Amino acid sequence: MEIMKIAAIAIGGVIMAAIVKSFKPELSLYVVLATVLVIFLMALDKLTAVFQFLSSVYDEMTYGRDFFPIIVKVLVVAYLADFTSQLCKDAGEAAIGSKVELAGKIVIFYLSMPVLLAILELINSIL
Repeated sequence: MEIMKIAAIAIGGVIMAAIVKSFKPELSLYVVLATVLVIFLMALDKLTAVFQFLSSVYDEMTYGRDFFPIIVKVLVVAYLADFTSQLCKDAGEAAIGSKVELAGKIVIFYLSMPVLLAILELINSIL
């Protein structure tokens, strides 16, 4: 199972970071970043499969094709903003992490504007 490998790498990274922190605290951040990068690269393979599945679903859709790419973009922004924010917080930069979260929310709102506009037009046509 892939999650077992990821969990083992995460635990190994935490142990290595703790050991390095006792000798050279400034280098422990690099151990954490390397561990996170390895985990992300392992998950990237699964993410590729998810996007291939979403592509096949999109090809079969007849209604709502305009909104599907927006939903995918919103999901990507949400995951990327959360990942980056958590990484900043782990590095001790909570202020930067919270600003990344805010920026992610603003970008999501911006991306969702066509959906909001379509909903408002639908409500207007009903009334």
